[in-house]
Amino acid sequence: MNETLQAPLRDQSDIKIFILFLMDSIARPLDFIEINDIVIQNGVVRPFDFCLAFPDLLETGHIAMDDSSGVELYSVTALGHDAAQSLPGKILNTTKEKALQNAVLLLNLRKSNAGYRYNTEALPNGKYLFHLYYTEQNEDVISLSVVTDTRKEAENMEIELEHHPDMFRRALLSLLSNNPGEIDDYAPYQLI
Repeated sequence: MNETLQAPLRDQSDIKIFILFLMDSIARPLDFIEINDIVIQNGVVRPFDFCLAFPDLLETGHIAMDDSSGVELYSVTALGHDAAQSLPGKILNTTKEKALQNAVLLLNLRKSNAGYRYNTEALPNGKYLFHLYYTEQNEDVISLSVVTDTRKEAENMEIELEHHPDMFRRALLSLLSNNPGEIDDYAPYQLI
């Protein structure tokens, strides 16, 4: 989830459009930490720039805050929705799509208290061992280790995992349980 999708945005209007795009696409109220994390996770927006842009969006009425539930939740207003839809900015469509997919993944992992981690280690025989762990409720529920002939093969596994961690988990479960439903139900842009 930490891959950089394009060089960090510098123009404040592009940063604001990116924030509005993600929030509008998520289409549910978010707390400040969720917004911060989904916006900066891919390196498209730097944390300092987010901290400058977000209050401006509140002040200009593009984002509204509601604390009636006792928690401050933020939503895109009609003005913000129009800006997210009509202003082009300098954000690549592939960047927007991948950032949205990563945002949904991050929010889903947090909601389900699930996650994943991986590492690669060099073996004494010159090969490499790629380890993968999926967790739920802070406990490992799936672990996988693969020996590769080269470091490049292990790095490719890391890259592929980062691109689609939930799809990878579903594919493993589908193969192990002989249940194609795990793959068929995959919806990378759907919040749980």
